[in-house]
Amino acid sequence: MDFHKALVHLTGPTGTVAVDGTRLKGVRNVTIRGGLDQDGPATLTVDLALDMALVDGQVVAQVPEDTAAALVALGWTPPA
Repeated sequence: MDFHKALVHLTGPTGTVAVDGTRLKGVRNVTIRGGLDQDGPATLTVDLALDMALVDGQVVAQVPEDTAAALVALGWTPPA
């Protein structure tokens, strides 16, 4: 598993999120879990408004399990 450096700066209802020095645009929601008193690093989940997002670099795209199940029920075939 590759680890990345994240900078999350929240200022009231707004803020910025950067991963490996690249500021993410179109961020709708940020969740940080674990890391402080637990083994291993924290997990950062960023929800992007895809019609407003700009990501320039490599990513691992994931679809939440419940969303994937709903899509499969509607006929979607997950990529191999």
